[in-house]
Amino acid sequence: MTSVPATVISKKVGYRRALVQCYDVAAVTATWPLAVALRRDFDFDLFDLVWRDVVLVGLVAAFVLNGLGVHRAFWRHVTVEDLVRVALGVAAAVIVATGVLFVVDRAPHMPRSVPVIQLLLAGTALVGARLAWMLLARRRSGKAGPSVPEIRPVLLVGAGDGAALAIGLLRHAAPAWRPVGILDDEATVGRMIDGVPVLGALADAPLVLARLDVQGLAPEKVIVTGPADRFDEAMLQRLRAAGRPGRCDLVRLADIVRLDGFEIEPAADPASALAAADVRTMPRRRLAYLLTKRTLDTVVAASGLLLGAIVLLPAAAAVRLWLGPPVFFTQLRRGRGMVPFMLVKLRTMADPVDAEGRERSEDERHHPLGRFLRRFKIDELPQLWNVLVGDMALVGPRPLVDRDLLALPDRGRARAAMRPGLTGWAQVNGGQILGPAEKHALDLWYLRHASLALDLWILWLTLLMVVRGERVNPVEVQRALAALEPVGAPA
Repeated sequence: MTSVPATVISKKVGYRRALVQCYDVAAVTATWPLAVALRRDFDFDLFDLVWRDVVLVGLVAAFVLNGLGVHRAFWRHVTVEDLVRVALGVAAAVIVATGVLFVVDRAPHMPRSVPVIQLLLAGTALVGARLAWMLLARRRSGKAGPSVPEIRPVLLVGAGDGAALAIGLLRHAAPAWRPVGILDDEATVGRMIDGVPVLGALADAPLVLARLDVQGLAPEKVIVTGPADRFDEAMLQRLRAAGRPGRCDLVRLADIVRLDGFEIEPAADPASALAAADVRTMPRRRLAYLLTKRTLDTVVAASGLLLGAIVLLPAAAAVRLWLGPPVFFTQLRRGRGMVPFMLVKLRTMADPVDAEGRERSEDERHHPLGRFLRRFKIDELPQLWNVLVGDMALVGPRPLVDRDLLALPDRGRARAAMRPGLTGWAQVNGGQILGPAEKHALDLWYLRHASLALDLWILWLTLLMVVRGERVNPVEVQRALAALEPVGAPA
């Protein structure tokens, strides 16, 4: 296998980031005269605009957006945190540009509502472009072949060209091995290397590994991507020992180039066939329901993310203030056809270990803010992102972690016939108050009777549940238990 030089990957990364920066600055700059034109109903000569002001807006946009690192992540790997950074960057650029224009000449060509209009236009242009590109990339990758049924997490040590080389090779030759984070003593935490974040320094390894374990991403391999003399060997061995017992191998960059010890062809998962079912064999009524359901999911999720920002942004700021970073909690779950995805929530609990590596008790991890966010389901709002990109639906069986799926009688195969839901029949009939067997029975009952009318009813009951709290509905629970029998995929 011919290896790709790290310098080539680095140059491509630089070109792409330069293009992203140019687009962002151009979009923010162009929206200023467009906002003025919209405010005046296009009833004026555009040449009357002070073009010096347009230049000033462009210079401010370049300085602010670059300073906040809006361009860091690639569009096809965009995350919720990246979109939040983009929104904050646009807001900062518009505010600073407005201030500069006012100081220079009192901005006579700028009505008071122009900054607000520009903020909406620029935010839509930057966020919308990233979402559209990410969804297009996902659709293309879906047509290229089936999704990888398993994720085998990899932790990288060392940021830079070596990390970019390792990430590129694994993604193209061994996609089951997924880089989930980077440790580096010199890189800034939060920096993205081809979509993989820097999680901390080597000394932060106990905390980083504890977080990854909670997320279901405990690394099976640790890859040292930098020179051998850059990292302390004793520290690397302690990192290996702190990983999965007996399953965390420490390898070097040379092993990655040769792909020694990596399974190039991922093992096939029989359940993945559910996700690739031929729609031509599906009854028309069922197909119409699923198409309508997906359309409704997309529209509601996109609208919910925009409107929910009024609640989500203050909640995220509160989490950052009282619980510290990271603001968002991600965890490996299983979707339709048992295909893995990363579920996104607001973080509501403290880290499993403290800064000294001491393991915290369950009581120590709970926080009043987290209880409040869970009580009113505010922590679930970021999952609208999962709905938007197609990992989840608004209504369906709740996605479970692997250990809970393995405990089910059918290991979750029946539940995998549909996308997991933000809410579901089990959640509105008792939720966390119910036991696993009762929730499983309710999920299977929903799979048999899923319809658009039932989905709308569940959404209404979910709103009532947020206001009143979770309550057990013994009638529905008993009906589901009475109907419980082995089922396969719904017709």
